[in-house]
Amino acid sequence: MKRRQLLLALGSAGLAVLALPALAQQEKRVRRIGFLAGGNLQNTAAWLAAFRQGMAELRWVEKRDYVIDARYANGVAQARTGLAAELVATQPDLLLATGDEAVGELSQRTKTIPIVFALATDPVVIGVAASLRRPGGNATGLTNLAPDLGAKRLQLLKEAFPHVANVVVLFEPTTLSGRSEVKAIEKVAEGLKIRVTPIELRQAADIEPAFKRSAALGTQAYLVPSSGIFNSQRQEIADRLLRSKVPAIFRSDAFVEAGGLMSYAPSLTDNFRRAAAYVDKILKGAKPGDLPIEQPIKFELVVNLKTAKAMGIKFPQSILVRADRVIE
Repeated sequence: MKRRQLLLALGSAGLAVLALPALAQQEKRVRRIGFLAGGNLQNTAAWLAAFRQGMAELRWVEKRDYVIDARYANGVAQARTGLAAELVATQPDLLLATGDEAVGELSQRTKTIPIVFALATDPVVIGVAASLRRPGGNATGLTNLAPDLGAKRLQLLKEAFPHVANVVVLFEPTTLSGRSEVKAIEKVAEGLKIRVTPIELRQAADIEPAFKRSAALGTQAYLVPSSGIFNSQRQEIADRLLRSKVPAIFRSDAFVEAGGLMSYAPSLTDNFRRAAAYVDKILKGAKPGDLPIEQPIKFELVVNLKTAKAMGIKFPQSILVRADRVIE
C-alpha cells in the first residue's frame, strides 16, 4: 500500500514538473497594447520611442513580451471614433492613449479594458476619473498642465518680445486642451496689455485662411497649442510662420525642431516614458482606478536660433540664459 502511494505521489510530482513549462509559457504570453493618437505616425514616433524606452527600462522586450497595435487619426477628428471602436473590438490587454479626445473615445467604448493616457488636460472634467488621487475607473496616467502653461507661454512671449500687443491664439475648438488654454491666456492678457484673438482650426484646410485673417488683423505674435490637427500639420505650420516672419511660441518642442521659433512645455516624451510604469503595474495585476494620476515633472524652454536668424529676430539674453535647449 505504501509503495503504491509512493508511486502515485511520484507520478503526480512528475506531471506537475511537466506542467511548469506550459504554465510559464502562459504567464509570459505576448501582451497586446492598442495605441490611439490624433496625429500621424511621423509626429508621434518620438512619443512611442520614449514609451518603448520606458518599457525596456522595466525589462519588457517588444515582440517577446508585448506588441503595439497603433492607430492614427491623422489630424481628422471624426476618424478617432472609428479607430477607437476598431481597437476596442480587438480586445487588447491594455489601451494607450495620447490626450483627452483619444482617451474619451476609448473610455466610451469600454469600462473593462485598462486605459493609460500620457497627455490628458483634465481627466476629471472629461469624466474618465473621479479624482486625480484615486481615478476609480479603468483609466489613469499623466496630465499635460495645458491651461496653466498657456498663461506662462504668453508671459514668456511678452518677455522675449516686449513690443508685442496683438496676439493670435490658433486652437482646435473641439479639444478640451485648446478651449481651456484659450481661457487661461485671456485671463492674463489684460494684465500684460495684450489683445488676444482666438482663431479656430477644425481641419488642415483652415490653416491658410487662419494666417490670412491673422495678417489682416495686424498680428504681432502667435500662440500655438497642440492637438491632432496641429501635430499632423506641424511642418506646414512651422514653415508658414517662418515665411510670415512673425514670432510664435508653441506647446511642444517638436514644433521648434520642425523650424518653429520657441516652445515652453512639459517634456511630452518624458510623459510617455513614465506611462510605461503604469502599463507595467497594470499588466502585473494593478487596477487602473487605484493608481493616482500624475503631473509632468520635466519642463523645457526651447529656442531655435537658426529660425530666429532667418526671421531677423533676436532673443534677449534673459531668454537665452534660461533656455534648456538651443537649436542652432
